[in-house]
Amino acid sequence: MPTTLTKRMRPKSRSTAVGGTGRSLFRGLGRLALGVGLTSLILVSLVGLCALMMPVTVLTRNLNLGPSVVAVYGSLREGRADLEGGYQLDWTTGLGLLHLATPVTLTGPDTRINATLLSGPTGIRLDGADGRAGPGLAQLVPGAWTCDMTARITDVGFAWSWTRASATGEVATPKGTCRKDGRELAVPPLNLRLGSDGRDAVATLSANETPPMADLRLRRDRVIDIAIRPEAADVFPQLPRGGPINLQLPF
Repeated sequence: MPTTLTKRMRPKSRSTAVGGTGRSLFRGLGRLALGVGLTSLILVSLVGLCALMMPVTVLTRNLNLGPSVVAVYGSLREGRADLEGGYQLDWTTGLGLLHLATPVTLTGPDTRINATLLSGPTGIRLDGADGRAGPGLAQLVPGAWTCDMTARITDVGFAWSWTRASATGEVATPKGTCRKDGRELAVPPLNLRLGSDGRDAVATLSANETPPMADLRLRRDRVIDIAIRPEAADVFPQLPRGGPINLQLPF
């Protein structure tokens, strides 16, 4: 009678079975995380697209735009704001990866400034502001002096993020005269240099290439420090000569 040989199958070890189950679990979790990430990105993009297409009048109806704003038109994607004195702010916005890029142009009878505004979850940033700001533009600020100088703006930038504030560029004005309430003030050529120091944005004001006469510091904890040096009295005799004047303005 023929002999029948039976091959016995070796059962898988417990460690091999557990290892295969763990790898399958990690692969499943990875696919789930990828799906959630892609879905969130799509939803954020759709929300951003809807906001871009929404009329700007709807987005600003609960905001106090100030008395200098005559009217606003268009949407965040493309629009403009008409200001008093014949000034106009135009913008176009593009949707990037988790940020909005908005080139803006401010024009008027004596003014033309171009810049780009970047905004996103990490903060806001103004890049490459360049052009000229005429004396009429300052009259849009309530209580401002009336001056006859045109400011030159060169590569000015400002950033405000969750952790720090920073600034770059330069603003310069020629000599001129400012008036208010019957008072008249002769102003020499002024130069405002912007920079950064640690977590703060800083600015230094000087006249005629003389030593700085004032320092400003915009702190990330929402405080502005102003230090007016004694040298400022050489340029503006109305200021005291006894020592530095320090001001601190929270906002």
